[in-house]
Amino acid sequence: MAGALCIIVWKSSLPRGNAMLQQNSSSGEAQLRVSAASCSDTGRVRTLNEDAILMNEPVDQAVSAQFGWLYLLADGAGGHAAGEVASRLAVETIAAVYYAQQTSRLTAENASHPQGEVRHLHGPLVDLETPIEQIQRAFFAAHLRIREAAHLKREYAGMITTCIAAVVKGAHLLIAHIGDSRAYLIRPSSAPRPSITRLTMDHSMVTKLARAGAISPEQVRNSPFRHIILRALGGKEQDSTIPDVTTCVVQAGDTLLLCCDGLWSMLSEEQIALVVSSAPPQVACAELIRLANEAGGEDNISAVVLSFI
Repeated sequence: MAGALCIIVWKSSLPRGNAMLQQNSSSGEAQLRVSAASCSDTGRVRTLNEDAILMNEPVDQAVSAQFGWLYLLADGAGGHAAGEVASRLAVETIAAVYYAQQTSRLTAENASHPQGEVRHLHGPLVDLETPIEQIQRAFFAAHLRIREAAHLKREYAGMITTCIAAVVKGAHLLIAHIGDSRAYLIRPSSAPRPSITRLTMDHSMVTKLARAGAISPEQVRNSPFRHIILRALGGKEQDSTIPDVTTCVVQAGDTLLLCCDGLWSMLSEEQIALVVSSAPPQVACAELIRLANEAGGEDNISAVVLSFI
């Protein structure tokens, strides 16, 4: 996408319904206001919503200013409502561990400064000490917590969840994900329609088959393997705990969408781009949910929309 700078590193209490938040975010030269909204719906087929969303977990203001704002979406799976447990544990644990690490670091950095003066870090998110390792550690902690819960309660056995995280600091964006929940960046364009770029690659069987040339893009939607996830939190394989990480520079006018497969499998990228670019976040979220339900609503439907102003 023209004008977007992305660096991709491969493998290296929760709101329900509508939620809306605004933040002022600044980093070095760039100063952006972020308007964010989320929405989650059971869909027309399922009887239980096993998705979980977290937006801006309340933390100390100094920590938020230093280390960014965190947005999380998880799509759980498992019998006896276990998917709902897995997704909830994922977003709770990742937020707690990520900010606990940052708070400890901030406390240590400021310990020698008189009158509790806070030191400010400058430069992009990727210049922070080890942001990729920090988010990876948080994902791993969530994996362990889900596995422990599954071990302690028989009905939770086998529960897993996808998870996608966005950390926003000024104009700098970090995306980490496991599974097939996606991130899209939508940008205004001189063309008749806005541009849309997918920032994530699904950890799924159909993606693996398509990349190997075993099936065509047209066959992906109806493939019998389309629901098989190769990496997930709570899975048996150790490798499944390592998220892919993407860092991007965003600009005013950009919009970020985090969504589960219950949304992106029902709508085309063109539909998504048109909806997200033509309405404020709260309205866009509701419209995406409506359209996905109208298209069949085959799964739970969840979205987080961030507009950079």
